[in-house]
Amino acid sequence: MYVFTQRICRSGVSAREAAAEVEELEFGKILSAYPEDRLRDRRTCLKQIAAAVQAGVEVEDMLLAVKAYAVETESYTRSKVCFADNWFKMRRWEKGLAQVQADSEKARKAEEKGRASLVEWILGCHPLCKHITRRQVADLLANKAVTPEQVRSTGLEV
Repeated sequence: MYVFTQRICRSGVSAREAAAEVEELEFGKILSAYPEDRLRDRRTCLKQIAAAVQAGVEVEDMLLAVKAYAVETESYTRSKVCFADNWFKMRRWEKGLAQVQADSEKARKAEEKGRASLVEWILGCHPLCKHITRRQVADLLANKAVTPEQVRSTGLEV
């Protein structure tokens, strides 16, 4: 990022303008994920996105919320949908953001449960140990969930 900013500054563009340009590209990605037939008032949308990001919302999370809304309303008739400027003004993205956060929390818990099952299999020398992949073994070792000796005792390679 620093080199990019330096390069732009040499060509006569200030660092602030360069940062704004990069920011606009990121916000443009969010806006381009919104269903095309419902885009309206690009400037207002970009201002609303910028305000949300300044308030602490991650760009990636906002993008996921917009994509979730696009999928959710894909089959809706035109009378049931919300135009982009209103959707951002009314902060409807918060619903999608909450869903994204809930989904990521659910996925994290499922991953933890799966990891716990693998540890249980290894500690108990369960017959299903033969189905544990090398990547899973490496992950368990990296997280110090099991020791190399415990892995070897099941017949798996470290």
